[in-house]
Amino acid sequence: MDNIKSVIPAHEGVGGDDVTTWALPEGAIARLGRGSEPAMAFSPDGQSLVIGTCVGLWLYDLATLSPIALWNAEQEVVESVAFSPNGKWIAASHSGRMLKIWDVQNGTFLLSVKLETFVDSVTFSHDNRYIAVAYSAYSSSPVVEVWHAETGKPFAKFTVDTVRAGHYHPISFSHDNRLIASTCMSANSDDAGSILVWDMQSGKQIACLSAHTRWVTTLCFSPCGKFLASGGEDGTVYLWDVNTWQQVQCYTDYGHMYSIIPSYSPDGILRAAIVNYDETGPATISLHDLETNHQLYNDQLWGNTIRFASIGDWGNNVLFSNGSQLAYESRHEFINVWTLDNPIKRQFTHSPISWPRTIVFSQDGKTLAAEHYHEGVVLWDMASKRSRPAVKVESAGKNQFVYKTDSGKLHVASIKNDTVTLWEADGDGIPLLEGTGREYWSASPALAPTGTLFAYAGEDGTVQVWDVQNGEKLHEFTHPLEPSDDDDDEDDGDYVDELKFSQDGKLLVSESKSRNVRLWDMELGEEIKPLPGDEIKGVRFCRCGRYHAYLGKEEKQYWDIAQREYCEDATCLCNPTWSEIEKRLSIPSEFEHFVGPSVYSLCGQYIAIRTSHKDLKRYPIDVWEVASGKHLVTFKGPADVLEEIAISPDNKLLASASYDGTVLLWDLTPYIDG
Repeated sequence: MDNIKSVIPAHEGVGGDDVTTWALPEGAIARLGRGSEPAMAFSPDGQSLVIGTCVGLWLYDLATLSPIALWNAEQEVVESVAFSPNGKWIAASHSGRMLKIWDVQNGTFLLSVKLETFVDSVTFSHDNRYIAVAYSAYSSSPVVEVWHAETGKPFAKFTVDTVRAGHYHPISFSHDNRLIASTCMSANSDDAGSILVWDMQSGKQIACLSAHTRWVTTLCFSPCGKFLASGGEDGTVYLWDVNTWQQVQCYTDYGHMYSIIPSYSPDGILRAAIVNYDETGPATISLHDLETNHQLYNDQLWGNTIRFASIGDWGNNVLFSNGSQLAYESRHEFINVWTLDNPIKRQFTHSPISWPRTIVFSQDGKTLAAEHYHEGVVLWDMASKRSRPAVKVESAGKNQFVYKTDSGKLHVASIKNDTVTLWEADGDGIPLLEGTGREYWSASPALAPTGTLFAYAGEDGTVQVWDVQNGEKLHEFTHPLEPSDDDDDEDDGDYVDELKFSQDGKLLVSESKSRNVRLWDMELGEEIKPLPGDEIKGVRFCRCGRYHAYLGKEEKQYWDIAQREYCEDATCLCNPTWSEIEKRLSIPSEFEHFVGPSVYSLCGQYIAIRTSHKDLKRYPIDVWEVASGKHLVTFKGPADVLEEIAISPDNKLLASASYDGTVLLWDLTPYIDG
């Protein structure tokens, strides 16, 4: 196969060039963030760290903690990565069911292997001859496939006779390539994992080890070849004799365990990275020499939120290799690095790591606020392309929401435990108001566009409305909830899952998971009933401030807010359906249908919409002039699902946020006259 040049030559980037411009889709001018769901691997010499994300493969120089290269930006989500032991290659499995191998020295793509399905892990043999992946094929038997690393030719495929698919499938080669080990679901419990060992030459399964009471997440053979170590979610490391397959040691008793990751050093010392989690306090990560129980390292993680600790559950977001190299995600925005020869923790920004679900420009267009899923709100400076937290008070918690008022001010609501706090973004850290009684299974808080009222819902359907200026509770309503079905194990009960204010702040709509919709008058402090409840599929206040729109059983209907009556012939492009767009705009023939989201420019003259094209595999964004219906431009958009769009107040920039964890910026100046 012909070599394909790296997107960024390996010698660029460390010198300080702008990584936000690397490997952009056509028409984009910058990328904010480096991608969600990081999977990581150290180079054998400890000089580099590769991080695979939804954007591609980022190669970092560990001496400077700066990126060297970005590869493979067009190839969907990177699920797992591995360096070859000789340091020459990087292997990456992708959500597109492809295994690819890259040459580290010159950044060329060497070969690819088509995979049967998505894989959980990838690894090289210790002599660099083989590469293996593990997976469960369509929720059936676990499978381990092995190829010759240099040619991509198949070597072996190992399976089990019975259907025992599991969540995690770590792989490990013995150092002499005689054995390969992986895991499957235990025959005795759906919650436990068993270890399977095959003979590489005969292809026969020679052992099935079932001591773990939870899933097995890590396997590693000792350098001497005599032992296999296994670590799991049960907080235990077992040591197995390779000749007899008897258990020879058990390491446990490390507190309230969330995950334990054993790893052998090159000289045969068995160490483990341990993530402890207790709901009464912050999570910690520590390193221990298992034989002596000597603690080498300890660090406190952000709050009580553990999203990343299990290698199998969240990708390689805690990486411990060679018994001496540790990298882990912290606060969902930093990567921390610790090595035995440099035992002082080093930290660099690689995020935000989760996806942005809301983006909004500041009034002057100099700042873009991005609200990330279950994360803090980040403010991006448009000139420097650097980010900063919108709320600098660490005790605020990372579950945050962003709002822009009609006056142009940015606000942030944060939720920690059952406390809801409203802040001025980039402010002095003094809360505007604080309230309690908001549980997790409730709607996101809502701030009126006027900036005067703030609302949130409790688990029992209680909706509280607060006066922002004086910080006092103004109203308390009860949204009726449907009773839960006690016989349904998957029914988590009804709850208020959406709150929205009208543009003038005089109305508040609350909608429950069961599609029970209620409308509240903020001036009178009482419910008004314009909507038939059993036909509702979704409710929105139009951005123009005129209509209260809702999707009925057949089509969208409008309720005039000022007249308090239904409008049979009303149409509005604030929350458009495809048929409404077709009536107002000139739709080229290559469009298939509208798939949303959409946004108006601040002046109301332009609308940007995520559409679907017959010939584009990406997520295109189209911009129209509203009055004339003229189509102005199509941007090919991100490779992952597009979540939100924003247009800067001066109409010069369009920002698109997607599930890959990044925000792309697009230049509108060639298409819009100010």
